[in-house]
Amino acid sequence: MLVESGYVRACTPDGSEFTFAPSFGRISGLGDPQAIVALYAGLFGPRAEDDARYVLACLCEQDDPTPLIGWAEAGGNELTLHAGAMPAVEQVLIARHLMQHGIAGKARPGQAEGNGKYSDRFDAAEYVSAARVHLGLSSADAEALSMTEFQTMLEMKFPEQNKKRNVPSREEYAARMAEMKEKRRG
Repeated sequence: MLVESGYVRACTPDGSEFTFAPSFGRISGLGDPQAIVALYAGLFGPRAEDDARYVLACLCEQDDPTPLIGWAEAGGNELTLHAGAMPAVEQVLIARHLMQHGIAGKARPGQAEGNGKYSDRFDAAEYVSAARVHLGLSSADAEALSMTEFQTMLEMKFPEQNKKRNVPSREEYAARMAEMKEKRRG
């Protein structure tokens, strides 16, 4: 299990183990592309604990994570929350970690940063298709990747794509040439 790629293992006091995988396949189970992004944003808002419990339930590889994360029970007009072995604040931290690695990826030191532009959707199927086409993976193998793993594999397969060129853009070149011409005249 690669924690660096976003995977998490948690144990309860009785020795039960739970593993969480931020794979494309599991992330897509969180909802439609807009709902996935809204859920990630929700982990930083007032409903973070509820959203974290949902993320952990969906990304858990075991059938029943309720001993760890707790559960809600409806009774009449009231909702009763039953705590699990993991404190809510830890659930939020782990859910954020899983979502970071599952939908945004996490750049390694020395790796070029992303463009930082916001997107209101995350379509896991697009990344699964890209992994199949560019990396030659089966559907099952592509769905098992986290975004961090996908980015690392692409960097390894296409190392030249991530290197910055030390050549000015056309606009930079034209501006510099104009400066030099102006200096010669003056």
